[in-house]
Amino acid sequence: MAEAIRFYFDFASPYAYFASREIEKVAADCDRSVEWRPVLLWAVLKAHAIAPPMDAPVKRDYFFKDMARSARFYGLPYEQPAKFPLSSHLAARLFHFIDRDDSQASITFARRVFSTFFVEGGDISDETVMTALASDVGLPSELAKEGMKGPQGRALLESAVSEAIADGVIGSPFFIADGEKYFGADRLSHLARFLKAEQK
Repeated sequence: MAEAIRFYFDFASPYAYFASREIEKVAADCDRSVEWRPVLLWAVLKAHAIAPPMDAPVKRDYFFKDMARSARFYGLPYEQPAKFPLSSHLAARLFHFIDRDDSQASITFARRVFSTFFVEGGDISDETVMTALASDVGLPSELAKEGMKGPQGRALLESAVSEAIADGVIGSPFFIADGEKYFGADRLSHLARFLKAEQK
């Protein structure tokens, strides 16, 4: 199989939630796999001296309207989180901790994180919530705590953030395939066209 599509995202990004349902379809159509890479977007943007997208009130107002509109476009359930934005470091650390041993479990976990935050109104910055989601994919509470708070979970996420910075990530979601880079859920059609051309 050809090189995997690298899918960088922040769990607190609604556009990453929208894209997460589409990227696997694009990959399957083009005989590719997807490498899920959650990061902390604020840390990546800070390294590039880029202001957070929600800092400016005018952009914040726009994005709140566009998030709901985009959910309708993709046909996905969506509720604006009460706590937004927030740091997704616990979820990202747990993902990478789970992913060491079971990539399918980590993707299942990621989908549950998105659903919890953007559909069910759960707080993904809460340790109890994250422990329950980890339990759903077979990770005991003690290991979940280690993944969230221990040195290995921290190191795995730090490594992912460093790779994102080196790869030139500028937002969430961000895709890389065969050296080509695409930013935004609305660029999935561009990515699909590129990959289909690569198949010829």
